Amino acid sequence: MKITVENGQEMIISLAGQLDTLTAADFEKEVQKALLDEQKHIVLNGEGLTYISSAGLRLLLTLQKGMKNKGGTLRLRNIRQEIMEIFHITGFSSILTIE
Repeated sequence: MKITVENGQEMIISLAGQLDTLTAADFEKEVQKALLDEQKHIVLNGEGLTYISSAGLRLLLTLQKGMKNKGGTLRLRNIRQEIMEIFHITGFSSILTIE
């Protein structure tokens, strides 16, 4: 999986590939950095994300809760249909802000 982070008025984290048990550790490092950063707005660009496992879902939930706790926001953009189906099945579509 490839992770790209851009900082500006909002932090944009772009994911490409599969977010699963093998790649979750790399994403978890970025999640922890983002939560420690003073940035209040994060956009997760899922245009290149082709698969997400329960490990990836857990990290999204961690990021969402952490941002809420510090008065910030997390928004997901460009989510593929197959990932949206996983969000609907798991109930994450009602927890996350998806544009």
